[in-house]
Amino acid sequence: MVENINSKEAFDLLKEDENAVLIDVRTNKEHLEVGIPDLREMGKDTFKIEWRNSILPGSRKRFLNDFNKNLSHHDGAKYLFICRSGIRSKFAALTVEESFKSGNYNGMCFNIEDGFEGFEQPSVNPQNPTGWKNLGLPWSRVI
Repeated sequence: MVENINSKEAFDLLKEDENAVLIDVRTNKEHLEVGIPDLREMGKDTFKIEWRNSILPGSRKRFLNDFNKNLSHHDGAKYLFICRSGIRSKFAALTVEESFKSGNYNGMCFNIEDGFEGFEQPSVNPQNPTGWKNLGLPWSRVI
């Protein structure tokens, strides 16, 4: 079962668990315009595997092929998926988790529900920021 976590919880898990991996499913255009989580201080990379429109034929298979090409499966791995707002990353996490069941893998999938940019905040209450970038977690324009 895919577990929803927020950006701060994801950052802490990535920092504490050597088997935790971050996968950013946004487009290259989003990475260039908005930025990307920067895990270099942890000695880790952010894997960029775009989640394309899931209603198009073959899109889930393409994503899984890209995932398998970029990441190796190992027991105990924790795969954390992030997008702008937690929607595409949820679809990606569910797709990978489903593939694990058919391949008898024991990896865990997490959806970062507040995403890179966070939930829309009314300007009257900016005290409760959400999202990787808005929480001040490490990020950069281009990696």
